[in-house]
Amino acid sequence: MHRHNFKQQQGVTLVISLLLLVAITLLALSSIQRTTLQEKMTANLYDKQLTQQQVEAALLEAERRLNVLDPAALGFVFPIPAADQVDRWTLADPGAPNWQNASAINGGMANAGSYIVEYMGDWPDPDFPDCNSATTPPRGCLSPTFRITARTADDDGRAAVIMQTIWRR
Repeated sequence: MHRHNFKQQQGVTLVISLLLLVAITLLALSSIQRTTLQEKMTANLYDKQLTQQQVEAALLEAERRLNVLDPAALGFVFPIPAADQVDRWTLADPGAPNWQNASAINGGMANAGSYIVEYMGDWPDPDFPDCNSATTPPRGCLSPTFRITARTADDDGRAAVIMQTIWRR
């Protein structure tokens, strides 16, 4: 009878060992899935950062072009947008001719940015907001103001970023 108990105990040990092995395997699989998800999240964040840098570079390139050249002679600047029309950047395809392609940075690691520039009218200097209400506005009171919209295409499953800035001469 003593021998019979020993054999039963060996069977229970085998079952408990198998259950522990299943539990450890499930924990390992869960850990692998979490690690894989974290790697994907990190890769997406990295790609978004690269794309954001491309868009910021496109904004800077547009600002440099506006600063160097006479804005009245710029062919790539759109006129004042009409209030009753849809915003230009929502209509235009990034590859369309009205989007200016910016120089790519990061060596092809992210989609290059493109931009459009819209003339927003002459606005008063922020330091002297009421200067245009004077009978004779002082020289330099009003400055040409532009809205620059830059973005990257959302092709190849990569992150897409759009940014705008107001630029004054």
